[in-house]
Amino acid sequence: AFCSPGRVVLPRLEQGLRTVAASSRLNPLSWAAAAAAAAATAAAIQVSEAEAALPIQVEQITLADGRVLAYRSIGDPDGMPIVVLHGMSSSHLTWIPKVPLTSLAPGVRLITIDRPGYGASTEPPAGYSYALFVADLKQLVDALHIEGFCVAGHSSGGPYALAAAALLPDRVLACAAVSSDPPYNHPRCPDEVRLSDGMSVDGKGGFYGRDPVAKVANWRAKVFASDAGEERKWPWKQGVIGFVTDFTLERIPWSFRIEDIKLGERLTIWYGTKDYDSMILGAPWMQSLVPGSQVRAVQDGKHSFKSDPEHMRAILTELRDQAAKSQRSERSAVGDLKVARLVCYMCGRLEHVMVEERIAEQRTVVSSEWAAGSMGHAREPRPVSGEGTCAGHLGVQ
Repeated sequence: AFCSPGRVVLPRLEQGLRTVAASSRLNPLSWAAAAAAAAATAAAIQVSEAEAALPIQVEQITLADGRVLAYRSIGDPDGMPIVVLHGMSSSHLTWIPKVPLTSLAPGVRLITIDRPGYGASTEPPAGYSYALFVADLKQLVDALHIEGFCVAGHSSGGPYALAAAALLPDRVLACAAVSSDPPYNHPRCPDEVRLSDGMSVDGKGGFYGRDPVAKVANWRAKVFASDAGEERKWPWKQGVIGFVTDFTLERIPWSFRIEDIKLGERLTIWYGTKDYDSMILGAPWMQSLVPGSQVRAVQDGKHSFKSDPEHMRAILTELRDQAAKSQRSERSAVGDLKVARLVCYMCGRLEHVMVEERIAEQRTVVSSEWAAGSMGHAREPRPVSGEGTCAGHLGVQ
């Protein structure tokens, strides 16, 4: 995989990252493992009919390039949309709570995805990256007619969630990175964080000096040969390319900058105090890259702590409330444009909601549109007199 000193060929990654210059501070074990993974992903795993026919029900959309992205939508259909992303060797099922979502987190619409290469989602194409996943995600939320949404990612799903927050600033209202891998190859990554990457080591569980496709295919074969239930087999339905892509992307320069996330306190980085070292050490460092962002340490939490209903409730309801607060702030900012002095005494509540959405989108008000009735108003608005006016008929407060 090494073509010349300090340079690596990455055949299945983003075109702009196919040849990457390694700085002198890079962990050579991480680079060697990532390079080996990238070089090996061209190999294909044969998937049997039985493996491909696992009977778990999902919804699907067809992306612009013909690939399929699978997901499930549960909870309150009119609630705050929260897109949740699973980790390595997992699937959308990891975010399905053990209790009804409507009681666990009222007012939440949970959209849980099989990321490319997992479950019922076709494998990622050559040159895939976090940025290209965000393009896939945008196609999904557009198809579902969702404008603003929250996003959460667990473990290897964390970088994908952070990418959405960085690259879709006008759509992502709040973000949670839960037990997330940090960017091991970031130019400012502390040595202790970089060296905590246990998957790049030469030892048990590490990929250094090993063919990652062969090693992961062996894990997959053992799962299908066992009496494991459908939920454990589902992530491996498509083969191993999803896993190897995750492993590789985490260990090369990311196709976005965490520093570009502008959410402030609406970005929360979670970890458990008994999590893997890379998550424990990486969380406060990643938090330092985004001014105003928050860190949540779950006492005695292990890597899968988010599956506990108590912790899943905390993650989802915080996102819901952060997004609602953001939307209230947005309306207050619109009010500064003095829209509140206009009142339409002919329209009902539904039309006012529509007006607010349009104002928030355009960031401006054209009074002639109100007078012409092009926003659904039958008569020209008049200034609020302050007396005898129903508060429910004010344009924007």
